[in-house]
Amino acid sequence: MTKQGVRGYPNEPVTTSVRSPSRRSAFSAGFLSFIFPGLGQAYAGAYVRALVLAAPLLIAIVAAIAYVLTSGIVNFGLWLSQSSVLGPLAIANVVILAYRALASLDAYRLAIEPATAETTGFHRFGRKHGQINPMSLAGLGLILIILISGHLIVGYWDLKFYNLAVDIHAPLVIPTNSPEPSSTPEPTPTFPPQETLAPAATIQPWTGTSRLNILLVGMDIAGSHTDSMIVVSIDPVSHQVALFSVLRDALDVPMPPKSRLSQLFGPTFTLGPLTNLWKDADPYRKLFPGGGADALKQALGYTFFGNQNAIQYYAEVGFSGFEKVVDTLGGVTIDSPAPVLDDGYPSNTSYAMHLHIYFPAGIQHLDGYDALTYARIGHSPGSSNFFRAIRQQQVVVALEQQANFNDISAHLSDLVDELGQSVHTDIPEGPDVLGPMLQLAKTIKPTDIKSYVWGTSHPSYSAIRTVVKSAIAPAAAPDELQAAINEAAAIVVENGTGISGQDTTVANYLQDLGLNAQASTDQPAVLGGTTKLLCVNGADTQFPATLAELEQTLGLTGTPSASPSAPVQIVTDTNEGTQFVIVTGTDTPTLTAAPN
Repeated sequence: MTKQGVRGYPNEPVTTSVRSPSRRSAFSAGFLSFIFPGLGQAYAGAYVRALVLAAPLLIAIVAAIAYVLTSGIVNFGLWLSQSSVLGPLAIANVVILAYRALASLDAYRLAIEPATAETTGFHRFGRKHGQINPMSLAGLGLILIILISGHLIVGYWDLKFYNLAVDIHAPLVIPTNSPEPSSTPEPTPTFPPQETLAPAATIQPWTGTSRLNILLVGMDIAGSHTDSMIVVSIDPVSHQVALFSVLRDALDVPMPPKSRLSQLFGPTFTLGPLTNLWKDADPYRKLFPGGGADALKQALGYTFFGNQNAIQYYAEVGFSGFEKVVDTLGGVTIDSPAPVLDDGYPSNTSYAMHLHIYFPAGIQHLDGYDALTYARIGHSPGSSNFFRAIRQQQVVVALEQQANFNDISAHLSDLVDELGQSVHTDIPEGPDVLGPMLQLAKTIKPTDIKSYVWGTSHPSYSAIRTVVKSAIAPAAAPDELQAAINEAAAIVVENGTGISGQDTTVANYLQDLGLNAQASTDQPAVLGGTTKLLCVNGADTQFPATLAELEQTLGLTGTPSASPSAPVQIVTDTNEGTQFVIVTGTDTPTLTAAPN
């Protein structure tokens, strides 16, 4: 069309191109941009606008994929689960909702109204061009409802995991007016002024390559006394795990010299048993920024390892939380080595209530309440605190081994709620520490776990450190003979001299060592040569320990070769299933009795 008199040029026509009315489905355009912002705009022919709308999400997706490819999906999930990420993500979720809704509305409008080709702004619903199909409009409404619902679900889980991350890393404050587990009054401590402080403990974060020590603490009903204390020590190289426990009523626990603990309590903790230490140290946050948790980590670090900085992290769970978490995971199966009986067991919910408890020997599946009871019994005849500590370790190991991903997924919401209310830890958020921890946990087998319990209230703390030092000592180099035995390579001995029984004597000697050897009825064509060791079909690389052991036993050295004159040869035409062939010679050592 033409217009006259535009901008003072009355006789000059001005032409403006107009896009023909769209025949594309408005609902399809809106739905496509609901699937991915910009798709609906591309469907409606607005390609530049489609690119502008798609670019932010494309960049975010590419960045996420790059992170996953470089760090792995587990580390990406750990990064995403940090409170420092989940908080901003809640705001981003609202922004993304508005962004996606705008993209769907804009694509819908583009498909139902004609517009000038030069239009660059987003369309408004105030225009009267085109006709709107009621069914199409209803479909757009459904799209928006689904879109909003999806972001509400994302926001719900974002909030739950944010609260979980904040709650479990919040400092645990011991209540001051909690009922005591006994009527015996505890001594009132007198503490020195805090103005002059000893140097603060500087515990280094775990790097994934050094030994990892974690203190597991179970709080009592009142939440004021440490009912169970287990130090889990893991060697990331050998994957060996040691569990160390002292009794909760251990007395005169030594404090690290010239430390804040010794400044506060003296050279030993004399304000009652060890179970009181967390509670008594907790109010002194100037001395221990992490409260009683820091104090107990340092005390047990010195008790077990002779180093108050040895325990990097702790995890604490209360009675009720433990019970509910076990129930959420579907219970736990244990194998009780002996019957457990207690006629005066204090209830898990009240110290004033006493119950008759009996667990038979053998395998049994326990719910949360029974698992807690099984771990707590410790005062009846035949069920001392020593066996109580052993059962606590048993339950912890069983839970770790039996945790099922399907059970966790099916009860994820309940589990998140329970963990947030019941668990506290100072293990840092994010993939730097938790990532290597999860990878290390995958490599641990039940046979890698050893338990150590000191079952007296007056243990020898120097003896404890001696045992711990031995338990965590680096694994000795593998025995070369044992490595050869484990390879189980087939060895055949041929008599190369004609001396009666020489091949049998050598084979018997090797058998006594534990090797898979036997004498052969074959003899070489030429007798009287030197001893030869033949490596069959690459056995020198497949069974290196056996090769080394045979060379040492026979007094042979040399790189395997195909030369007939070499003491160690490679052959390819020996009987199938044989890895090494020994041809005895005039220089074969006399082998009569293998060493023990």
